[in-house]
Amino acid sequence: MPVLLRLSAVIDTLNRRIGQATIWLILACVLLSALTATLRYLLDWGSNAMIEAQWFMFGLVFLLCAPWTLQESGHVRVDILYTRLPPRGRVWVDVIGSLLFLLPVCLLIVWDSWGWFLLSFHQQESSFNPGGLWWWPMKLTIPVAFTLLAAQGVSEAIKGAAMLMDLKSLPAAPVGH
Repeated sequence: MPVLLRLSAVIDTLNRRIGQATIWLILACVLLSALTATLRYLLDWGSNAMIEAQWFMFGLVFLLCAPWTLQESGHVRVDILYTRLPPRGRVWVDVIGSLLFLLPVCLLIVWDSWGWFLLSFHQQESSFNPGGLWWWPMKLTIPVAFTLLAAQGVSEAIKGAAMLMDLKSLPAAPVGH
């Protein structure tokens, strides 16, 4: 179990660092949006690449911050029963949910989106808009992000198993509204 906990720590560190780096894209997206609007209204000049870059940055934030959000328990939960369970019960729900639902869905998306990316890459797919961006780099982000999310699911399952084996302390009671 110590080896698995070290693996979990490596996954956690990787996803935290990627998430912390990625959140800077929110600022870049806001600044680019302001620049795009300013250029359009003041100089009557626009750029499809600038508009698409905003969409891509938003997508990157959504995709690459999802594993970090899972690590921080930031995803929305259906709390009808979960909050009423004792800490051990909540850990069981998290471990089973990770193994039976999160991992299979992530792996299915990775498998399916990889072919979609390869096709896009081989065709050098780009926007239909004049001056638009290539689309294959964004399509590559999908399998990469879901691989990271699957890895974070494994990390959460490892930490949950350690809690069930009394090798780690149980989580505090969830705070809700």
